[in-house]
Formats: sequence, structure tokens, C-alpha cells
Amino acid sequence: MLYVTTRSNLDAFTANRALTESRGPDGGLYLPFHQPAFSADDISALSGKSFNTCLAEVLNRLFNQKLTPWDVEFAVGRYPVRIRPVGQRILMGECWHNPDRDIRHMVRGLSVLLGNQEGKPSLWTEIALRIAIWFGLIADIQGKGLLKDADCVDISVVSGDFVSPISAWYARCWGLPIGNIVCSCNENCNVWDLIHQGVLRTDGVAVTTRTPEADVVVPQALEHLICGCGNSEEMGEYVEALRRGGSFFPSEQMQSRLADRLYVSVIGERRMMETIPSVFATRRYLLSPYDALAYAGLLDYRAKTGENRLSLILSEKSPGRDLDTVAAAMGTTAEELSAYLENL
Repeated sequence: MLYVTTRSNLDAFTANRALTESRGPDGGLYLPFHQPAFSADDISALSGKSFNTCLAEVLNRLFNQKLTPWDVEFAVGRYPVRIRPVGQRILMGECWHNPDRDIRHMVRGLSVLLGNQEGKPSLWTEIALRIAIWFGLIADIQGKGLLKDADCVDISVVSGDFVSPISAWYARCWGLPIGNIVCSCNENCNVWDLIHQGVLRTDGVAVTTRTPEADVVVPQALEHLICGCGNSEEMGEYVEALRRGGSFFPSEQMQSRLADRLYVSVIGERRMMETIPSVFATRRYLLSPYDALAYAGLLDYRAKTGENRLSLILSEKSPGRDLDTVAAAMGTTAEELSAYLENL
């Protein structure tokens, strides 16, 4: 597979270039020259396969590799994810069953497996690995009989660096049965402004909260969405807005594409902190701060639209990674919470 950049499709680059570098010579981000397409039969065939098999098959297609499920197992473990029901037709896709209790452990291991010996994945590698994870998670859901052939699943993620939302967006474009993509951010609502108001301010200042990684003013990966929904002229306007620190205004047509099945919810710190004990009391499930943002954002989306489709939340961190914040939300101490998690 060959790659181009978000700012030009005139020059083609190798998969190895996209694996090791985030930006091309023109400053654009790498993406496939021809977007892969997975047919309904392809998706159906994956549903009977293991998570690690799905990862191997998708990554082989994207990076010209010959990985086997055993290669992936060696890199990330035999059972690196879990699907947990948390009620109200909501599933939690836990991607942190590893020594670090963080999805980044899996991302680093897979990056090394693909040939990046430093284990520092490029931005496209980060996106591609999460695309493969979406394929594996949804194949698992289908294999459990939770998703009918004609149905799709809504996705809820934290906006953050926009890697998780754009990976779900690409996976849907390539054929995965994903419905709406709900991404939640904290008080910095620049992405909300872009999707719901048609303006992106590039000179804002991030708000510091208990979840400092939950939001980025103008995340790099957002450029992929701009590229996918606009034309070369609009891409140029976006780049110029970034350069001068001004505002970007998408055209009406582009705005319609940006908002197509993509919903952004702004969740304040207080709401996030209240969600953790609320879900534990009703569902006996302990959320991390990031999970709480995604959970609250999904409920907001459902309340506004009336949708109640089967939904999957991408859980990237164990609640144990944010002991102090979760303990404060639960009204206990970090030591008591740590002991509780160890006994699970």
C-alpha cells in the first residue's frame, strides 16, 4: 500500500515512511493513497476470528506485512481486550489488560512488531492501530451474537488528541458497521464549535482539569477529518488558519460532511466526577475519568436524539491509572481503592 499526505496526493510514499514519520515533506499527515474497502462478506468473515487474528489481517493490509495471530499475541498477550456490559445497551471495550493497564502498551508493542524498533509510533500508526482495534472489538461483539447482520453499533470515545474519533471515522468509511461517533471533551470545546457551530478557533488555550489529556485545543489528527470532508482549497484554508492562529470556517457542504453522524459533547469536571460513583452504584462498574467522559457524552447524545442503539465505549485506561481522581470521586482513599482493584 502506498501513502500520500493530507495536503497533497501528487507524491506517493511507502508504508515504512508512514510507519516511522508523522508528517511528509509538505507538512501533511500520511494517509493511504487508496482507502481500503471491506465488504460485508469481509466483515462477516472476521466475526468468527479471534481479536489478535483481526488485528493481524487489518495491519497486514495497511502496512504490507505478513503478521500471524501468534506474532500479535507475542506483542500484546493472548487476551489484550475485554468486552464488558454496563447496562442500557452499552458495552465497554477495555483495551488495557496489560502490565501498564493502558492502551498505549498495546500500541507500543504493535508498533515494534510492525518494524518501528523505538516503539514510538507515528501519528498514522497510532490511527491505524486503533482502526485495527475497532475491527477486533466489533468482530468480538458480532461473534457473541450481540450485533445482527443489518445493525451497526454507535461508538463513544474521548476527543483527546482526536486519534480515537478519527480511527472510528476511518473504520466506518472502510465498511465497519459503525453508526454514530460520539466524542466527548472537557471545557475546551473547539472541536464542538467545529462540528456544531461551523468554526474552529486555532488560537485558544487548553483548560486544565483532573483529566489533562482529555482535550487538545487543535489536535493534529483533526487534519485527517478536514482532509476527508473537504477539498484541496479548503485544506489550504485550514493550514493557513493554523499558521496565522486565526479561525477556520468550513463551507456549508463541508460542514454537512463534518457533522454526518459525528457528535461532540462537552462534559464538565463536576459531571465527570459525579458519573463515576453513579455508574458504580447502579452497575457495579468502576469507570476511569476518561470512561466517565465518554459515558456521560453518550448519555447526552441519547437524550438529545432519542437513539438507543447498541453502543461501544473505548476504554483506554484502567481506573487504577488515575487512583487519586477516582478515589476522590468515590469518596474513599487511593489506598482503599487500590486494594479494591487488586481483589477484582
